[in-house]
Amino acid sequence: MIIRALERDDDLMPFLVAAMDWRGEGAWDAQSVLATRSVAHYIDGWMRAGDAGLVATRDGEAVGAAWWRTFDSADRGYGYVEDGIPEIGLAVIASARGAGVGSRLLEELIRRARTDGLRGLSLSVEDGNDTARTLYERAGFVVCGRAGASDTMVLWLP
Repeated sequence: MIIRALERDDDLMPFLVAAMDWRGEGAWDAQSVLATRSVAHYIDGWMRAGDAGLVATRDGEAVGAAWWRTFDSADRGYGYVEDGIPEIGLAVIASARGAGVGSRLLEELIRRARTDGLRGLSLSVEDGNDTARTLYERAGFVVCGRAGASDTMVLWLP
């Protein structure tokens, strides 16, 4: 597996769809993502100032991605904590799950955030997504809020 920085031309849509459709029910596709502003804004206009992320490839195929995007109080993401704290997205395609791709991506993304001098990272995780929740808790994220059927989690960086 190779992990590299995301670039402007990388297609994040398959990963945002995978993140939204974590149950594997097929409820989300590219069209429904684009039609839902609160979801589409995670990738609209990628890569804008302050955006960063990583992609994992295996045999030349993108199998996972982790990225951050900073929102403000006027345009909050689901995992918004405060202005200046980027919110992350992370997804691994179904055929590559369970092989440590998500763990590696998260570790490298946190390392990059520390190198870039970020104060923290935030995210939102839905009830029932225990695999993701465990991954985030192992990395040091803690619950700091609740919205609907999801917890907002934050990792404060020294």
